[in-house]
Amino acid sequence: MIGKRIFVSDIPYTIEGKIGHGLHSIVYGARDLYSGEYVAIKIISFTPGSASNQQLFQKELDMLLYLQELNPYVIRVFNYDYNERYGVIVMEYGKTLRDTFISYVISGKRMSPSLIHSFWSQMVQAIYYMHQIGIVHADCKPENFIQVGPGGTNLRLIDMGISFQLPANMTSRLQTAAGTPDYVSPEMVNTRVGLGAQSKYGYKSDIWALGIILFEMTFGFRPLQNLGGNRTKLTFLARLTKRDIVVPNHPDRDLYDIIRWCLRSNPRRRPTIEQILNHPYLTQKR
Repeated sequence: MIGKRIFVSDIPYTIEGKIGHGLHSIVYGARDLYSGEYVAIKIISFTPGSASNQQLFQKELDMLLYLQELNPYVIRVFNYDYNERYGVIVMEYGKTLRDTFISYVISGKRMSPSLIHSFWSQMVQAIYYMHQIGIVHADCKPENFIQVGPGGTNLRLIDMGISFQLPANMTSRLQTAAGTPDYVSPEMVNTRVGLGAQSKYGYKSDIWALGIILFEMTFGFRPLQNLGGNRTKLTFLARLTKRDIVVPNHPDRDLYDIIRWCLRSNPRRRPTIEQILNHPYLTQKR
């Protein structure tokens, strides 16, 4: 694919390299030959004789287009097209926050408090806009935030594949457990781990994931990181009903407090996104 020219809705792009992949998709870095701008092109393969991939593509595209004017922290879509074999979405280009996390691990350094605060503030804002219009992202993790702009200081939320909208006046609903185990909230899991268990979750699942990300940026590791495989992690979460994740002590008491609050095992004891925005960790100048 590298060096190949492709057309998306009659606009030519040159593929410059593979930058990511999913189960049924590949993301390439490419050059818009009209504007000269570097972009990301996501190509989703459609399985012959099955409508599932087409439906997932259409759902994600519709969600992204719907959010363009409503959420400034959602990735910008420049172009798209689809046929019977695959769907294509042309978007902003940027490296994932996971890439930055890995670079810190390799260097043996920690993120500065100011950078942690800047990144997390933007993540909270991104989820705030989602919750304001009744949408649960349901898969918040560093891989689903990309860094754009000068120096990669601006974050964009990506991958709306399992996001869903809640009806007005509803805060949660029954939904098949999904997401990434390290960032999945306890209420998304029950004792029938790995058997397609139905779990009641909603906005508070995004709050838990935000807490895990802030924990990871602060301490350099994830709470469940050393538990082994996904099944072990899900089993641990399913049993996390009467106690909370242990948060190491930290000199910044506001930071320590908001992490603990977000990681309450009981979702009713977790803050809303509005309460997070009004917490001293975000409201006081740093």
